[in-house]
Amino acid sequence: MKLTEQQLSISEAPLDSTIFLSGPAGTGKTTAGTERLLRLIQSGVPGRSILLFFPQRNLGDRYQKALSVFSSRGLSLPVMATYGGLARRILSLFWPTILEQFPQLHPNLPPTFLTLESSLYFLSRIVEPLIENQGFFASVTIQRNRLYSQILDNLNKAAIHVFPHTEISERLISAWIGDPSQEIIYHQAQQAANQFRDHCYQNNLLDYSLQIELFTRSIAQIPLVRSYLLGQFDYLIYDNCEEDIPASHDFIKMLFPHLSSSLVIYDEDAGYRSFLGASPSSGLSLSEFCSNHESFHEILTSSSSLQILNKLLVSEITGQSSSVSVPAVSIASSVSINFQPSYPEMVSWVSAEVSNLVSSGVSPGQIVILAPYLSDSLRFLLQKSLDHYLIPTITHRPSRALRDEPVTQSLLTLASLAHPAWEIYPSVYEVALALVQAVQGLDLTRAYLLAQQAVKNKPSSFVRLADFGSIPENYQDRISFHVGNRYQELLDWMNAYASRTAFPLDYFLTHLFGEMLARSGYGFYNDLTKGRITAQIIESASNFRLSAGKVLDLDPVQCGKEYFRMVKTGVLANQYIKSWTELPENQLLISPAYTFLLNNKPVDYQFWLDVGSRGWYERIYQPLTNPHVLHRDWLPGQRWRDAEEQQQNIDSLICVATGLIRRSRKSIYGCLTETDEHGYEQKGLLLLSLNKVLANSKHSTGKEQ
Repeated sequence: MKLTEQQLSISEAPLDSTIFLSGPAGTGKTTAGTERLLRLIQSGVPGRSILLFFPQRNLGDRYQKALSVFSSRGLSLPVMATYGGLARRILSLFWPTILEQFPQLHPNLPPTFLTLESSLYFLSRIVEPLIENQGFFASVTIQRNRLYSQILDNLNKAAIHVFPHTEISERLISAWIGDPSQEIIYHQAQQAANQFRDHCYQNNLLDYSLQIELFTRSIAQIPLVRSYLLGQFDYLIYDNCEEDIPASHDFIKMLFPHLSSSLVIYDEDAGYRSFLGASPSSGLSLSEFCSNHESFHEILTSSSSLQILNKLLVSEITGQSSSVSVPAVSIASSVSINFQPSYPEMVSWVSAEVSNLVSSGVSPGQIVILAPYLSDSLRFLLQKSLDHYLIPTITHRPSRALRDEPVTQSLLTLASLAHPAWEIYPSVYEVALALVQAVQGLDLTRAYLLAQQAVKNKPSSFVRLADFGSIPENYQDRISFHVGNRYQELLDWMNAYASRTAFPLDYFLTHLFGEMLARSGYGFYNDLTKGRITAQIIESASNFRLSAGKVLDLDPVQCGKEYFRMVKTGVLANQYIKSWTELPENQLLISPAYTFLLNNKPVDYQFWLDVGSRGWYERIYQPLTNPHVLHRDWLPGQRWRDAEEQQQNIDSLICVATGLIRRSRKSIYGCLTETDEHGYEQKGLLLLSLNKVLANSKHSTGKEQ
């Protein structure tokens, strides 16, 4: 790869340089960072003395690939870490010392590190009695899993912005100017958070917020921990610091005086993780600790017309006049707004355009379809329509609940049938859906007939399904003996399993997948997407067993049943690093816009669906929290008014639009219908601004001609 002069100046800077590198996305900053890393190692710097620091693990993917050339040479490799990952590592290493420093913890129990799923499970055990017995959150009309996640989010914000968790309600109430009854909700959320934190202390349950809090306080209060960290690293490369949390920035500031060299990389106009607690202003303050300030300005990933579009669009969104001149070649060649009367017609149009691009030689991996929110119905429509054109797709929606995946529902239904001791009896319809996924070539109509005839009504100590041979012959003919044989093989396997001592659920799912479902003739055969989801479910069940199962002393039967119940309540899925780093390069990605931005990988073509939606910039309904008020940049006691809300909306839209445009190399297709999925007319600020930009562009181009 040929480097620019600016990139060479970074990679070849003296080994004792401290550099703060800033610039827009797409200017080659990460490439300069990877080259700097390679030069450090080639110059003889021990890999173990280099800290590669990121706000999110997938952002280190390019550095990991760059290091692959050294993996076979016997050299020590750099430490790749996030603040959360480092926290877990240090807490495990210094646990006896930490127990001495924090008497709230149980002195005789080891730490149990909770995932998002297990944190939500333990929190639900605290909050459900408060809701059922004391009437908590009676006026809140959101799903339980969202209610739990907002309470956890409050605790996370307190930890990452380094203020006591007991101040959450005080800060929220001090900013509230609406109905006084909202203050009751904030007090109840505070009480639930306090009880959950006390329960965690009593049982040494370390959710993300408690891991961050204990690690942050350990650095400040335990000299042994601090001296260990200061003695570990001599060199630092910190990429995407603007997407990290203030606690992480404080840690890096502590390291600076003890480092021989550092490179800190800052993306301007970013901050896509702000709703998760990221603080670009705190990241920018790291520049004060670097003696050399460098800036890249030439955007390498998008065309000149798209860069002009970005400037004009920002001017329209903010309502400020722009001095940018539109060239003779109109920006309309790089962006278009495409109206279709209905959702199905919009999806059909998008699929046809994608097919045309692929037919012209564009790789599906260079195309993304984005929306502010990716509903199940829209996702289904897109995948089915693109399947018609034989275009491979992959979807990535981190906020999707485990139970929303048909593969998950199928696996858990089969698991409940194979474990009669759970005393969970799936309905005929649930069994039919499970068989559609499990048996290759089985349609829903025949699956329903099969389930209707096979499901036994009376509880039994055996699998509650009848043999195919016992089904009336007229139904056997309609279902087909080919499907019947597959069904019978699966049933025989499940009966054989049910006659033995039950395995832990993750073991059972591993055997079910490997011995039956992944075989030829079954639904998971040669299906990489189903295999990936199965791997995530197995990992999820394993994590649950090692955390909740261990703490509550559950046997395999009880643990499996509790996991089933947890998933059915709609718990959000963990963040699986492989779902970020192992996106196939030859498959079209369908995802929410923010998810695409967090992955930080440019493509040639983008399709923006629902371009008239307000979801591109408005916050979702969060009655228990406000991520902007629970933020280090927010002054406690300041009121959150409509003016602040509107300014935040504008800032969010500028951030997401700029980020998307800079990650498109060639063209953007805006798509909309007369109304959105919920029947609301599409008149969002993004659509209005794009229309004005395109209209002014045509007018200016016409004048020049």
